[in-house]
Amino acid sequence: MKKSGFKRKIWQSWLIIILYVGATVAVFRAIDARSHSASDTLINFAPRFLILTVALYVICRWKERKRVKGAAGVLLRGGIAVILTDTTYGIVGSAFNEKVVNEIYRLRKRDLNKPFIILIADKSDLKKFGVVPTEAQNKILDRVWPGPTSVILPCTGEKFSYLHRGKNTLAFRCPSERELRALLHKVGPLVAPSANPQGLPVARTIAEARAYFGHHARPVRGREGSQCVFDSNGVNFYQDGGAVAAPPSRLIDVTDGTEKMLRS
Repeated sequence: MKKSGFKRKIWQSWLIIILYVGATVAVFRAIDARSHSASDTLINFAPRFLILTVALYVICRWKERKRVKGAAGVLLRGGIAVILTDTTYGIVGSAFNEKVVNEIYRLRKRDLNKPFIILIADKSDLKKFGVVPTEAQNKILDRVWPGPTSVILPCTGEKFSYLHRGKNTLAFRCPSERELRALLHKVGPLVAPSANPQGLPVARTIAEARAYFGHHARPVRGREGSQCVFDSNGVNFYQDGGAVAAPPSRLIDVTDGTEKMLRS
């Protein structure tokens, strides 16, 4: 996810940028043709350029809020969504909903002994899982977060056994992308494995994700899914983020306070 709501390879976003550049050039040329000096051109062009830029920013933020609202409406009601995360397309659901977590295992045909990575909005979310980092662990977290690094931390006890699957550890990631973090602030931590059945390539487009999970989908009803209460299985919402060919997140283990690289 990109800042200010702009995502590469989505034609609507490119159209907005092209219109912005075209309008800027047209305004500049019109002012320059009437001006008597370079300073006159600059003085008259500056406020118009500022207005165009503010308009672009407002449009992009509106697009961002609309995307966040659509996914949030589904996830807050116990749904499952395929969205673009900070690395790849992910199939996501509330980390605090055991039924949702188990359904994602089923959809991905995932080895039940392998825990999912959990996306969090900020480091304070760790407390919700009973995770209290040590001073040494905090230093590492402050260095790698926010960013595309997943960090394995101790998480013991039965309460979250459906997440740690008996491993007594969980991998967390705090992404840097503003739109994704806004969603996490709104809906809470999400389990976020890649959008593919285990053993198959990660979906690079929403079409590929639909090919994997579409036959499980339950259609979203109501405005942006906000009128739904999900009581059936399957993916309830797909959010198109364009084509993606990104590597998976970096994975480190800091359970003993030192950094061990598991995936670079």
